[in-house]
Amino acid sequence: MTDPTPATIPLFLAHLPTAGGLVVPWITARTGDGRYLFGAVDSDRRDRALRGRLCGVCGQPLDERLVLLLRLSDLPRRCSAEPALHPVCTAYTVAACPMVGGRADHYRTTVLPLDATMFPPADGPGRRGAPAEPWFAVWLRGYEVITDHGALAASYSGRTPLRIRPVAGRPPA
Repeated sequence: MTDPTPATIPLFLAHLPTAGGLVVPWITARTGDGRYLFGAVDSDRRDRALRGRLCGVCGQPLDERLVLLLRLSDLPRRCSAEPALHPVCTAYTVAACPMVGGRADHYRTTVLPLDATMFPPADGPGRRGAPAEPWFAVWLRGYEVITDHGALAASYSGRTPLRIRPVAGRPPA
């Protein structure tokens, strides 16, 4: 169900490495032999991005408006384990990532080969092979850094979002 044509890379992201025709997000984990693991997060970069208000895709400082991408199950908790993004980086992510963009109907069934610097999602085993959830773009002017399930996270609890929009793709389950 995924589109084999890679998304067009915006000039804004041309400084980043690519793999398989896709931009490698700044927080993407890398194996000891140099391969990028799409879907896995480098915990050190994630924490630097959250604390330093850096974009999770391009690694550059966030602007006045930023976006958190949340799964339907994350919305009630009002937080994300991944850093916020610039609007242009959000648009690229939706176009490039089959999970966020709603073009994958199930989570992967394989286990990623993670090492000590990589962040496994707390709910990863429960998602393996499960039906994919719809994603939402939460537009904000800021967030607080909290600890959620033992890891840093971006929270907008106590803040009024500028808007919350479903990401194109499947309807809510």
